Amino acid sequence: MGYRAFYCCYKTNETLSAEEACEMDLSVAADRILELLQGDEDFFGLIDDHNTTLQFLRNGDTIWMEIPIPDKQGSYGKYIPLSEVSALVADLPTQIDLNDFSEMQFQPW
Repeated sequence: MGYRAFYCCYKTNETLSAEEACEMDLSVAADRILELLQGDEDFFGLIDDHNTTLQFLRNGDTIWMEIPIPDKQGSYGKYIPLSEVSALVADLPTQIDLNDFSEMQFQPW
C-alpha cells in the first residue's frame, strides 16, 4: 500500500475528508496537488502506511507544510514556495519521516 490522500479545493468544491482518504500514487498526487491548491485555505494531505500525515495549506503563493503530532498537541511545519510543492510530493519516500524535514519548527495547537 502507498499513500492515502485527502483534500479540499473551495473553487472546484472538491473535498475528501481524512477519514475517507483514498489511495493515491505519488506521481498522481504530485499532479493533483496544484489542481487542488488553487486558492487560500485549500488543503491537500497525504497519509502513509503508519498513519503519519503530511499536509499542505495554501496561503497566497506560499504553502504551509506540516506534520501533525497529536501526542505532542502540535505540528512540525514550515512555509515553502508553491513552485516546490509538486516536486516535493513526487520525491517523498515510502514513509513520512520527520527527520527528512529537519527545517520544520514545532507549533503547539
